[in-house]
Amino acid sequence: MKRRNIAVCVTGYNWEYESKVVDAICRRCKELSINVLTFASTVRKPECNSNRVLPKNIILGETEIFNLINYDITDGIIIFGDSIIEAKVIEILHERAKEKGIPLLNINDQEHITDINVNLSDKTAMEFVVRHLVEDHGLRKINFIGGFPGNLQTEERLAAYKKVLEENDIPIEEKRIAYGEFWKKAMECTAEFVNSGDMPEAIVCASDTMAIFCMDYLKERGYRIPQDVIVTGFDGINDCNFYDPTITTVRRSFEESGVVAVDTLVDIWSGKDVGSVIEVPSKLVCQQSCGCEKRLETNRSDFLNSYYGELNLFKEFDTHMLEMNTRFTTAKNSAELYDSTRRIAEFFKLKKMYICICAAFEKQSEQCVLIDTNGIYEGISENVVSMVQFGHKVPVGTEFLSSELLPEDFLNGEESVFYAFSPIYFKDRFIGYVAYEPSKIKGSGDLFAMWLMTISNNAGSFYLKCELERVVEKLNKLYIRDPLTGLYNRRGMSSLSKPFIEQALCNGKWVSVICADIDNLKPINDVYGHAEGDNAIKCVADVLYASVPEDSICTRTGGDEFCVIVAHDNRDDIEAYIQNIEERLRDYNNESSLPYKVDCSCGYSSVCAADFTSEEELIKLSDENMYAVKLKRKTERNRVV
Repeated sequence: MKRRNIAVCVTGYNWEYESKVVDAICRRCKELSINVLTFASTVRKPECNSNRVLPKNIILGETEIFNLINYDITDGIIIFGDSIIEAKVIEILHERAKEKGIPLLNINDQEHITDINVNLSDKTAMEFVVRHLVEDHGLRKINFIGGFPGNLQTEERLAAYKKVLEENDIPIEEKRIAYGEFWKKAMECTAEFVNSGDMPEAIVCASDTMAIFCMDYLKERGYRIPQDVIVTGFDGINDCNFYDPTITTVRRSFEESGVVAVDTLVDIWSGKDVGSVIEVPSKLVCQQSCGCEKRLETNRSDFLNSYYGELNLFKEFDTHMLEMNTRFTTAKNSAELYDSTRRIAEFFKLKKMYICICAAFEKQSEQCVLIDTNGIYEGISENVVSMVQFGHKVPVGTEFLSSELLPEDFLNGEESVFYAFSPIYFKDRFIGYVAYEPSKIKGSGDLFAMWLMTISNNAGSFYLKCELERVVEKLNKLYIRDPLTGLYNRRGMSSLSKPFIEQALCNGKWVSVICADIDNLKPINDVYGHAEGDNAIKCVADVLYASVPEDSICTRTGGDEFCVIVAHDNRDDIEAYIQNIEERLRDYNNESSLPYKVDCSCGYSSVCAADFTSEEELIKLSDENMYAVKLKRKTERNRVV
């Protein structure tokens, strides 16, 4: 039986929330032999009312990763709608899933309702905390610190707080309600409560982070927790277990919601009716900050071990990042550029890593414009190239279809797999993606996001540099090349001829200068038009270029005038070059069927090292010889007439 594939869409992949859910999804899928493909952007959604606005190119670059989903191989989709930074993306995912008949579940997102929604029941959760304080501790003077006014989570938790107070005939006083914006402002809110003259018995915070700032303020001013005032949090983050005192909180059922999401998809595949809303209740965790757990003599060894462990990780990460960026500056090609990512892939304990770059960038396509974008975002290309070997044997440079996700069959092995895909982008161009198989699912938060963003910036800078080099090369060609014939112009000859002649004479070669002038160009222009005149000029240019050695300097010095500088071993070689020119023009005229003949008069001069005086003298003598030949040919034509 073919193994099923679940696509997971998430942004801001950290351990406190998203990673816990994805970890549970992966473990449950492994039990059921289901593949999990996570499409993860890393830039977190700004908090409500934070006034932080993400640039448009970052929004587009981050969310483009969701367009990588291959709906033809996907059996179910789980999205973290509340984390995705662009609401329109949720609509697009939902619509595409409907078109393909793929069930889509939205976890913990009550702002964007889809057909099937798995909700973490926050309303009941906050009721647990307040009811515990009222019914089990007998408190009545309970204050509340919410997040941002108007934020959905804040309003839900505030409503639950008010509901319990009303049920217990406790008056709701606005002076007991403040907003800490889910962060350090909670200290200011706590100061207002303390200085109000009506000290609360308990302070209920709508997040654990605000509870920690609240307790920091209280302890600094000599208040004992929980003896003088009880403080509670919400979310159940890891820090609750390390803070002193440990924090009474509500643990949201992240792991349980992941299992429920997978089991719901399995039920849908089997034809069961699952309903549109599935509630996963949170759990009250009573610890020291409310007095339910006995406060022991502080043993900080676990905390210190954790703290120094994280500090060492940061130091190691910084070292590897410095090495990666240093290697980037010396990278001669893209393979070297991406090879510099290997050490940090080892740091994050990835089993496998692929860096898949849009083929147009690797092929130095003219279409990859990074210098001056047109403001229209360029997304995933049809073909991509695998650019690093890490944990697999796919050769660098292997090209494959982006719809296949990886350059090898990875979905049909003996065991189910978990892979994640994150974007690489720069300015208004999607460059590619990083695909990785972690050894364990634990979001590394800001470190992982910083690494991926650095890869994006390094890749973008590298391809921008390549593009600038191509532009400079084009400008140089325009500066020293004749646009009609592609031969050098006078500037080109002036800059190249001197070192060319010096090198040739130093190597004991002969140097010859051929000056050529097109015969009867004016009559061709007058009778047949300038397009035919241009054809004659290009024809002579091509013949001159093809008749002499490849390293010669072929120049169009004027309208119908040319100069060729040649280095050769034998003095008599120059005669063969002149004969070659004449024969090629004769063949052209015999085969062209044109009403006119293309011909030119050539004069030359040659010199060896011992006799060389100056480049100018050599060109002057050749020019004089050319005019002598031209005059002779004109006289012969007139005599025939």
